[in-house]
Amino acid sequence: MKKALALKYKSLIKAGRKSVLAVAAALCIFTAMNVAAIKSYAGVIYMPDVTKEMNTPEFWLSFSPYDADMVQADRGRIEQININNLMNEKTNMNDLQHYNESIDGVEFDENNLTKAREELKSYKDKGYYDQYGNKLSDILIESIAQNTQNRSASQLQAPMYAIVVKRTKLNAFPTDTIITDELGDVNFDYNVLSSVRVNEPLVIKSVSADGQWYYAESLNCYGWVNAYDVAICSSKAQWESAWVIPDDRVLVVTGSKVILAESNTNPESSNLLLTVGTVLEEAPAGSYGARVTNRSPIGNYVVYIPVRNGDGSYRKELALINGNAEVSEGYLPLTKRNILTVAFRMLGDAYGWGGMLSSNDCSGYVGDIYRCFGLKLPRNTTWQAASNSFSYDVSECTDEQKMELLNNMPIGSVLFFKGHEMMYLGTVNGKYYVVSSVSSIAYYAGPGVMRTRSVMINTLDIRRANGTTWLSNLYKLQVPYMM
Repeated sequence: MKKALALKYKSLIKAGRKSVLAVAAALCIFTAMNVAAIKSYAGVIYMPDVTKEMNTPEFWLSFSPYDADMVQADRGRIEQININNLMNEKTNMNDLQHYNESIDGVEFDENNLTKAREELKSYKDKGYYDQYGNKLSDILIESIAQNTQNRSASQLQAPMYAIVVKRTKLNAFPTDTIITDELGDVNFDYNVLSSVRVNEPLVIKSVSADGQWYYAESLNCYGWVNAYDVAICSSKAQWESAWVIPDDRVLVVTGSKVILAESNTNPESSNLLLTVGTVLEEAPAGSYGARVTNRSPIGNYVVYIPVRNGDGSYRKELALINGNAEVSEGYLPLTKRNILTVAFRMLGDAYGWGGMLSSNDCSGYVGDIYRCFGLKLPRNTTWQAASNSFSYDVSECTDEQKMELLNNMPIGSVLFFKGHEMMYLGTVNGKYYVVSSVSSIAYYAGPGVMRTRSVMINTLDIRRANGTTWLSNLYKLQVPYMM
């Protein structure tokens, strides 16, 4: 098979000296042209050439129903892929379970200070803004940079082990300051690197000067996390007991968002947000009484959730998850039907750069889908593309050669171009379809960029801001569940 396939939106209209009326008229015409290209079904809007039926797994599975429920990778293969990704330096993944290294905290502080100054200055030089509409200043930059310094740094600094107690962010800098390239666009923050989910483990390597932030490593990223969003474990053993869960007690969130019931008696679990890919431990039968969170557990899953005590330490409590919630006891079998089911549950969700807004960007979307199967992918697009999974380098291929390869790529394959990735669905009437979390695309007619910021289905012949198609920009095709 390999041998046969190895072929190798800021200004919409430049007004110039045009009157306001002329610009308004042109904008109305331009908008009408683009709205005409969009299809609407009962109020729901879809991209050109996308129908309502295409937004269901059944549509895509109908082309090859015989293998819709065939397991594409069993637990053994998935675990081997996880090990391969962990050992590949280019994926920037962290072997947390075996982490016990002390660091030179003084040198770590020096590097953090230099790096923060350099990166923040580069944003200032580009004319970026904070959330109040102010351009980044030297005073603000130095204030943020100085907060990277640990007041208790030593040359032999042992790590701390933490558990995430609420979905939160890993930031590039220890601050809530938003860094945006567009005035007023506070839904896009270059300070955000990644999201981390409830019950996710972190290794803490440093503390900010104000004590409000921890420098942390997650399985596939690193950055500053708000100290109040995590709990510090008393030992590595206690830490591991939270997230190294026996297979028969794993509960995985497979829906976009699950929100626990509001509770006055148990504020720690009240309205707690669990996003797709969150993994919790089910409590063993007989280990709890007639009430959990002051309710009967009837009709619910009983799980442990992590809690932060007043002093910042960790404990776990029982909580209930609705028995009809989109969760799975154990990791889902990795089938095409399950891939599409999880992926399509997020259709229409907001795009969230780095996982902000309790949402996903393109690589976070793909990564969270595969977490539901126990497959742990690198965090960023470039890192995912560098994994050891079965792939084709198509950077030198023509569009025709890329299409020929795509004709043989399975559902769930990941396609990459610089700055974006998407999940392949299939081809209909000569058009190639993908689903992804998209920040922007070029308008269908005329100049400019359309801010989409949604999870959506589209064809590969839509254009980027530079006028070229998605297809022509593809440089790698990858099947993350194949070696």
